[in-house]
Amino acid sequence: MMGLMVVSVLAGLFIVFGAVALLWWTSRADLRRAKVLEQGEAGTAHILGWEQTGYSHGGHDILRFTLAVRLPSDGSEFQATADRLVRPMEVPLFQAGMQRSVRVLREGERLLVELE
Repeated sequence: MMGLMVVSVLAGLFIVFGAVALLWWTSRADLRRAKVLEQGEAGTAHILGWEQTGYSHGGHDILRFTLAVRLPSDGSEFQATADRLVRPMEVPLFQAGMQRSVRVLREGERLLVELE
């Protein structure tokens, strides 16, 4: 009987900590996206391709895009990846070869890229 109670408590703790970790991860991603969109430099990107991340939010897939990004400030072009939630009706707007607006935020050596 005592063993069953211990297993139940441990399972409950695992579920609670898992839910907290999931909420932390998703809210952190939302905060990072908002920061990049607000403070980042405007640029353009050509979509080179995309793949499914295996994650979804609200029933919509989160896709990982491979991009060729160009910044007007220095004319440089570089490759980057960006994750974005794409609703089914938005899929035609995110096909390989298309050009999209992006925001790029420099954090030290890292470049954070978000599709607008």
